[in-house]
Amino acid sequence: MNEIPPSSFEQLYLVKDILIGNKAGILEEWISQKQCITILHHHAIEEIWFRDYYASSVFDYFMGVVKGETPIGQCPVIQNFIDYLKNQEIRSDELFTLCTHFKRATINATYRLEIHSQGVFEAISYLFDKNFAGVLKLYTDTIYQKEQEAIEANKAKEYFLSNISHEIRTPLNAILGFVALLKEEETHPTHQNYLDIIANSGENLLHIINDILDFSKLRSGEFAIDPHPFNIYERITNIFDLFIPNANVKNISIVKSIKVVEGDIIIADFFRLQQIIGNLLSNAIKFSPAGSSIHVEVMMVNCLLTIRVHDEGDGIAPEEQHRIFTPFYQASEGIKRNSGSGLGLSICKQLVTQMGGEITLESQIGQGSLFIVTIPVECAPEDFMDLKCEKLENHFFQGNVLVAEDNEANQALIRIVLEKYGVNVRIVSNGEEAYTHAITEPFDLIFMDEQMPILDGHEAVTKIRSFERNYQLSPIPIVALSANVLKGSRERALEWGYDAFIGKPFEAKDLELLLERYLDKKVGEREVLVQKSDDISEMSRMKKRLMLEDEQIIQLLDLFHRKMGEAFLELQSAIEGRDYDRIGRTAHLIKGSSANFRFEEFSALATLIEEASLRDRENFDFEEVYSALEKKYTLLPRG
Repeated sequence: MNEIPPSSFEQLYLVKDILIGNKAGILEEWISQKQCITILHHHAIEEIWFRDYYASSVFDYFMGVVKGETPIGQCPVIQNFIDYLKNQEIRSDELFTLCTHFKRATINATYRLEIHSQGVFEAISYLFDKNFAGVLKLYTDTIYQKEQEAIEANKAKEYFLSNISHEIRTPLNAILGFVALLKEEETHPTHQNYLDIIANSGENLLHIINDILDFSKLRSGEFAIDPHPFNIYERITNIFDLFIPNANVKNISIVKSIKVVEGDIIIADFFRLQQIIGNLLSNAIKFSPAGSSIHVEVMMVNCLLTIRVHDEGDGIAPEEQHRIFTPFYQASEGIKRNSGSGLGLSICKQLVTQMGGEITLESQIGQGSLFIVTIPVECAPEDFMDLKCEKLENHFFQGNVLVAEDNEANQALIRIVLEKYGVNVRIVSNGEEAYTHAITEPFDLIFMDEQMPILDGHEAVTKIRSFERNYQLSPIPIVALSANVLKGSRERALEWGYDAFIGKPFEAKDLELLLERYLDKKVGEREVLVQKSDDISEMSRMKKRLMLEDEQIIQLLDLFHRKMGEAFLELQSAIEGRDYDRIGRTAHLIKGSSANFRFEEFSALATLIEEASLRDRENFDFEEVYSALEKKYTLLPRG
């Protein structure tokens, strides 16, 4: 156990009795998880038996390891459990899910019990991961043969790629984002050069990650082309601009010829097209000698896009040319071996094939290499779209935005970027906080990280959507903020109830597009006028709903506000005294009075307090929701 500091295990040992004292709560949280219940029901495993025999014994084993009484990875109850499941075809990913939720329940308990120790977190994670390695070995040795192991290996690979992508992209997002911000503010040439080096290195790392992920997706068949309309001339020009700095380092000239009409709009997968051209240009720069030239030609005839990239490198020997598109292959003759993943050209070929096109190579030793790509595209009519494919100008928006993100660096980054656009930003660190604020405060847009402690993004979205349905509220737009960009991630996010998806690392323009979609633009300082305008529009809506005249509406509103003044004093007093019966009665009165005016959100908060007074007295934060009710009350129209 020397892979993490010994002090981490010492810290875990010191709090073991606290965890043991909360065994029942940990086990209950473990087996009450929806995924665990689904697995148990699917395999006809009784929950009580699972808790009392298997879950309880595993917990005791784990505590035995912490106390030094039991060797790690040799839990007898796991052997018995796997023997029990031999004929029920439980999959390794299901077994992994059960073990993962145990780990999660234990870690959540440390938050709940206010054991704020990074060492404890590290030790728990280490012990669980080591133990699960033993579980997997036992599983593969006991249940499945080589064929099944191969299937499970592919699933494990996808899980690994998904998680390693998230773990790398999350810090990389902050690195690249802050470098971009610094480059806007830094004027010293030397410092600018340092920032360029950091940015280029970060982009190279991101490129390698993308290569590995794309290769995996292409090999497994889990890959789809996503065509969208775009201005071909503008976008192709932008691609070349990205590679000019790297070419300048070697004093290489990029001679380009773009034979397309400047206003032409085509429909294709630009992201994949950029990957293809980017890989070819990157290779051309890598394998060309300093001071040489790279000739690039892009032309479109009858909706057939042709890209030719010709470098002046050493060339590729004829006997190696047929293998140049093989994964991880790097030619050893004719050209010098260079660093890289060896996946670029393989991915290019597979992408081109997926897009219905073809890629060919012409090369001779000493005369460089010419790659030719032809891809059929859909040509849009001249009036298909408008200034949409042009660069967006900076805009200011109005609205309240909630960001749920547990990484502190990313919290700081997204706050800075969003506040540049003029919106009000609230940051929370887990899904539970996101849910609480979403149902008690008026937000116009939510950015929700998918992986967070206590309550993850998916669970938080599910609870928010359920609350909105129960109280017939208009759904708040929620954007998934994720470093998991494997195939299907966007689709799964939409299935969970998100409205949009943005991957990490993101750029300011990515956020701007979402703000443009969901928020109103500011036209000036009109805060006071907005309130008055809102009151007028709300008065009109009430007149239409209640079929009353202005004077009648004003009289009713005056009466409503007098009653509310008394009700708020009564409710505050009841909450301070924890008089739950009085809390329920007063909240019910508020709910009924506000419902008459169709003040849905205000009424929903009162309903939440009323229901909590009956069922969730001890765990509910009455003060926080009362505060939100007060804030919502100040926004209601007056006579």
